[in-house]
Amino acid sequence: MKKTIFFLTILLSSMCIKAQTTKGNWIFGGSGDYIKTSTKSKSTSATSEYSTITINPSMAYFLKDNWAVGGNLDYRNYNSDYFGNSNSYGLGLLTRYYFLKPTKNYNFFAQANFIYTITKADLTGYSQFYITKIGSVIFLNNTVGIEFSIQYEKENNDIAENSVFKAGIGFQIHLEKK
Repeated sequence: MKKTIFFLTILLSSMCIKAQTTKGNWIFGGSGDYIKTSTKSKSTSATSEYSTITINPSMAYFLKDNWAVGGNLDYRNYNSDYFGNSNSYGLGLLTRYYFLKPTKNYNFFAQANFIYTITKADLTGYSQFYITKIGSVIFLNNTVGIEFSIQYEKENNDIAENSVFKAGIGFQIHLEKK
């Protein structure tokens, strides 16, 4: 009975929610993911298994209703049987578009990113990431949203070229202009 009352309370309160995807507002948040994959070296044709944990804090400004541009930070921890353990730090640009009206308590979005990273390990390396992401966001109240996404990520660096599809979860805070 308590679960039913809790569920109905959440459902009814969500009917009053107004998403903050209007011109002049800010969005702060981020996402994270974990992948396990293999890569093939350009120079040696050797295959290596590795896992990556990624954390992407971001912020953007709505130039128009539903369209925001901004930037993000990028942290990645790589653990590879071939290259060992390394950390990568990056800075990127993003653009995001929401498809439904700003008054909805849920929305669908598309996002594009470019991220430039520096990897610190035995040798310093540089990577460029091109990312496209689609997903949905559920607004829990006027400012907080939880998003679920699928993204395609292409990485170019001097050692290898990688492409991966991955699923992610994110958390966003939308600040309304006063």
